[in-house]
Amino acid sequence: MRWILYILIFLVLLVLAGFLFPREVTLERSVYISKSPEAVFPYVNNFRNFNSWSPWYQIDPDTKYSYSGPEEGVGAMMSWRSENPSVGSGSQTITASEPYSLVHTELDFGDQGKASAEFRLRPQGSGSNVTWWFNTDMGAGPIARWTGLAVKQMVGKSYERGLNKLKEVVESAEAPPAEPQMDNGSDSELPSDDDVMGADPDDMDSDGMEGETLEEEGEEPIEENQSDSGLQ
Repeated sequence: MRWILYILIFLVLLVLAGFLFPREVTLERSVYISKSPEAVFPYVNNFRNFNSWSPWYQIDPDTKYSYSGPEEGVGAMMSWRSENPSVGSGSQTITASEPYSLVHTELDFGDQGKASAEFRLRPQGSGSNVTWWFNTDMGAGPIARWTGLAVKQMVGKSYERGLNKLKEVVESAEAPPAEPQMDNGSDSELPSDDDVMGADPDDMDSDGMEGETLEEEGEEPIEENQSDSGLQ
């Protein structure tokens, strides 16, 4: 019977220890990306770009995604539904967006609770320091607080994978095409240097000087129509 007493004491200690842990889980992970914040920002401010680097996308390719609201920025919303418990179901909505520096999202996991997340972009040298921040309230119960330890570890690892994938995607992205040069038509009327250098001198004399040759010969204009003009 003594071993039962020991088990009960151990369980009580576990419960009491649970109250020592914070009810909120807060964590952040960072990565350096050798591209400017302007280049990184579209990947975190637009949910349609999210799955190009999401750490959860490859876990269940059959996950169903839907989008609503604006395409990017405040009000944009993405929902997902998966039978895989590692992905689950839920939604996230952008509630704050500061160009090239901050994107704040609110996540709703249904019965699993809610959370907040932020992407913080800061210039660093010629690139960017990108921080992914997470916060959720696990509740006041000791078991929930114990669960928070596992959540913190799992989310932290997922964030690390996601940021490394984001780094890979952004740094390997092709540069946008250069702006096309506007053709104002002024150059089309001028001969190129090759045309001038390659021209036949004889042709230039015969064509370019033809008008002058006729004038020098002094041909008299034909006045056959003078009588018809009314002049006597």
